[in-house]
Amino acid sequence: MSPRGIGEFDDPLERLERNERQASQAIRYVLLSASAVVIFAVALVAVGGGIGEECTEPGGTCLTSDRVEVVLLPLLLSVILSVTAGVKTYRRWKQHIRWRPWLFASYAMWMITTTYLIGSSSAVFVQVG
Repeated sequence: MSPRGIGEFDDPLERLERNERQASQAIRYVLLSASAVVIFAVALVAVGGGIGEECTEPGGTCLTSDRVEVVLLPLLLSVILSVTAGVKTYRRWKQHIRWRPWLFASYAMWMITTTYLIGSSSAVFVQVG
């Protein structure tokens, strides 16, 4: 961004190229972030040896440390990536660069976070007994 201000002496071709790069950068961010969350979740389940240990509570529902790790750690990673996409959206908006692809990236990251939370919590917190 030039210190002269918005559009005063800004090269239109340079502005167009800068704006066109935003969509591909946002798509790459979403794809790489989503794959990182999936790989992290699969690795966590693989290292943990499954979803959890047997529940010995009389009611059949329990919350073990393995189960908390499967839900919370990838969820925290997803939320951090979502907030990062939101911050990038704000920065692009403030610099008057095409910010809508980053807004859609924020939406996508929140949808991935919600989907993971619903999927992992329904798989982890089921009655065992």
